[in-house]
Amino acid sequence: MMLLLLAAALDWFHVYQYTPKAAALRGCSECKGEPDDLCEVRAGAQIRSLEEVRSGPAGRLHLLRSKADPDCAVPAKALLHGPLELAAVRLSRAASSAALVERAARGVKGWPRAPPKRKGQELTEERPQRSALRLALICWPSEQGWPRAALDSSNSCEWWLLPLKEGEPDLAAASFALTEKAFAFGDVRWARAFDPAVALDDSLLVGSATQSAPAKAIAAPAPPVRCGDAARSRRAAVERFEQWEAQIRGARRSLDPASWTLDAASWSGHCQEMDVLRAALEQQLGCALSQQGSCNGAARSP
Repeated sequence: MMLLLLAAALDWFHVYQYTPKAAALRGCSECKGEPDDLCEVRAGAQIRSLEEVRSGPAGRLHLLRSKADPDCAVPAKALLHGPLELAAVRLSRAASSAALVERAARGVKGWPRAPPKRKGQELTEERPQRSALRLALICWPSEQGWPRAALDSSNSCEWWLLPLKEGEPDLAAASFALTEKAFAFGDVRWARAFDPAVALDDSLLVGSATQSAPAKAIAAPAPPVRCGDAARSRRAAVERFEQWEAQIRGARRSLDPASWTLDAASWSGHCQEMDVLRAALEQQLGCALSQQGSCNGAARSP
């Protein structure tokens, strides 16, 4: 169970920042070594966990950059409406099926642009290359929701077939839309796609009917009672948690079974894994853990 949940975390949404050509954004701050508040972004894609898109002061967002580039924070509007694309993407691990590829609409060159920026995007007559395409659930930034806050119903989402090359985004190949209209994050018609415990695969769109209910966010389940003496008899569950913890972050005992408190700060750089393992442990214990501190997406310096 814990292994399945950890695999689900790796299949969950990640942030993709991409541009097929080098781009420049003005109005930057914290751009050490770059003149005139100009932030140059190299062509290609940067991929991070959701927690690694950091908000700065005065409505700024930190760009995803390689370690060789200085840190840059840009006004949110400059990023959301500029030449650079930012998206939360959940990708299928397996190549797309023939049945799903048959549903693809006409393709666009490269990975898609956000809906407000699609005017003039180049279409292509290229036929889908099934072995290179992956089913993708793309959720776009919004002024009200992510990346300023968590993904929620203010973020619009779409189904696409995205091209990969050696596991990385292929920004030169064609992408193919699978839905005509965007839908809100958490739309009940696609409840399985927004469940981190369910693998993303073609069966979500092929061979299964979707409900025609109006879009609305999925209600989160009520949290269970806090852990106490009754949970201490399930030592095996705690030991499995500690074994996974040792594999992921090379250390153990962020959990204190005496108080059932989890030291979240010690998981910095592994927040998604912590959330999944914590959920698995709580399910096995039948109760909720307390949390001490907060987990940061960026890994701590040694």
